[in-house]
Amino acid sequence: LVIAGLEAHVCVLQTAIGFAERGYRTHVVADACGSRSEASRLVAMDRLRAAAVPVVTAEMVMFEWLEHAERPEMRELIALIK
Repeated sequence: LVIAGLEAHVCVLQTAIGFAERGYRTHVVADACGSRSEASRLVAMDRLRAAAVPVVTAEMVMFEWLEHAERPEMRELIALIK
């Protein structure tokens, strides 16, 4: 599961940990999550890591979904993120 959303310190955190505890491979996209305060968002990312939930970036997810550089979509993706 790839999770992103608002109120990272409550909704995203509890959802991600809950799925991970149920055996799902769960990842949280740090730069696609927000909280009312940056401090709360950062603490949520720390708690996720401590709970063994990988914290990733949107760019990491996009490139991993492409799987390899030979995909025709690679050039399009690079143009979009630059």
